[in-house]
Amino acid sequence: ATRCHTLEERQQMQKQVEWMKSGKAKFSTLSPTGWVDTTLSDIALYEQKIAELDALIARHPEAN
Repeated sequence: ATRCHTLEERQQMQKQVEWMKSGKAKFSTLSPTGWVDTTLSDIALYEQKIAELDALIARHPEAN
């Protein structure tokens, strides 16, 4: 991925995290017992992915 796409992906994920933390967005999954709110685990997953993208961006500054 190019730096531009990586930065765009990071910005989109950050916006989604902000929406989830503010309550503007929630994520859920359907389980055998019904819908289960996965917002907190999704926030953690997105924050991990953002950190990975930050590391990738830092390792490849020449791609700017």
